[in-house]
Amino acid sequence: MIIRIIIYALIFYAIFYALKGLFGSMSRQMEGSGAGDDVADDEMLICPECGSYFPTSISVPKRVRRERLLFCGEECAKIYGDRGGPQEESE
Repeated sequence: MIIRIIIYALIFYAIFYALKGLFGSMSRQMEGSGAGDDVADDEMLICPECGSYFPTSISVPKRVRRERLLFCGEECAKIYGDRGGPQEESE
């Protein structure tokens, strides 16, 4: 009688941890399968040239006057670098 209870307990224990491992791995896969999750957590910056917002993951770094700036694209980085700084505001 006691041996039968111990055997059932061991079988229950084995089945419980097998199912726990199976469902645990499935939930981890479901959490990590979201497309674009890393982009949603990305910080948004303002382009110093055109003023548009863009995520840091697509930024283009460029040094202008010993300062490292991040731009939304190659074209804005080139225009800003060729000019040597921010646009002069006309009044």
